[in-house]
Amino acid sequence: MKTDSGRNAGRRWRSALLSIAALLFLLAVTGCWNSRELNQLAIVTAMSVDKAEGSDQYDLAFQVVMPGEIMSSSKSGSGNAPFSVYTVRSKTLFEGIRKASKQVPRQLFFSHIEVVILGERLAESGIAELFDFFERSHEVRLTSMLLVARGDPTDKLISTIVPLAPLQSEALMGASEFSARIWSGSPVIGIDDVIRKLINPGAEPSISGLRLVGDGMPTDNKQRLMQTRLPYHLEISGVAAFREGKLAGWLDNGQARGYMFIADRMRSTVMNLPCEDKPDGIALEVVRSRTRTKVTFREGRAKVEIAVNAVGNVAEVQCGVPLQKLEEIDKLEHEWSQAVKADMMAAVKRAQTLRSDVFAFGEALQRSQPKAWKSVAGRWGDVFAEADVAITFKGQILRTGMRAKSLLEKS
Repeated sequence: MKTDSGRNAGRRWRSALLSIAALLFLLAVTGCWNSRELNQLAIVTAMSVDKAEGSDQYDLAFQVVMPGEIMSSSKSGSGNAPFSVYTVRSKTLFEGIRKASKQVPRQLFFSHIEVVILGERLAESGIAELFDFFERSHEVRLTSMLLVARGDPTDKLISTIVPLAPLQSEALMGASEFSARIWSGSPVIGIDDVIRKLINPGAEPSISGLRLVGDGMPTDNKQRLMQTRLPYHLEISGVAAFREGKLAGWLDNGQARGYMFIADRMRSTVMNLPCEDKPDGIALEVVRSRTRTKVTFREGRAKVEIAVNAVGNVAEVQCGVPLQKLEEIDKLEHEWSQAVKADMMAAVKRAQTLRSDVFAFGEALQRSQPKAWKSVAGRWGDVFAEADVAITFKGQILRTGMRAKSLLEKS
């Protein structure tokens, strides 16, 4: 005969088994509360935002993938654009996204967005309020790349079809990353990087520029891309420097390259150096670079010390210089050093004129002298503009290619 304790134990076991069975049943039938079918979504790969002319409203444009055109081969495709662009004007970004439903037959989906293009009017008026939406959104990836339009309307830039990539967003991502890897004229900047600098008084945002180059009208039909030479192309151009969330100006050419060295973003580039009677007779490939920055504050002034170590190879020679001689290599390394320091100083002077610390010198001071930083944090833009900057560069040429003696060298 079972005791009361035995019966109670049996009931507890049965209750436990029923609870486990109920949990397993719930796991089997549960689903995502906000799940959406693929055929109900309009996948956005790029978007542009600008201030409407003469208004406080936003002009938004969304680049939406056309799956049929992407999947179809070049022979069987219809020749239509691989994406559609929808434009809308609204007071807020979120309103614009919902308002676009009047045009788009599906729900806009932002988890695959790769590029966000900011208009110049928006950049000049201020970008801080824009990033509130991006940070709150659970769909937009904060690693999406940012670009600032230079002169051209953003909806025109986002509507342009380019060769070699079915989607313009892919083309821009590829061009930016490839250019940063082998040319290093502009940085690849994500939304998260800009947000971090907007909330930190020790650094100002910097974003690469984008412009449409050429005298032809951008094509909106794939069949027109069959011509071998298009009258236009999209170009990553310069670095936009911001001050207090507003576009202050641009760093171009040597200034942009100097910025890449100082910001420790330099990966590889080509520098032309003088050779005999030719001012650009030698092409030097920079293959590696490392920058260290020290910032101190003494007697009411900031002092910045920048040290760069780089490695390069001789890629081309258009004169008869005997590179097999060590003294010629030493001379070339000196010319290289002078050229890089000139670019870096040009970048510093331009940024100081704009009062835009795109190099994050303030962050370096914040780490090295927290107390001194607190005393200047509220006026760092002015302190940065008057800072003393010293630059040292050590470049080492490792290789001169497969040929030691130039074809132009006299016997």
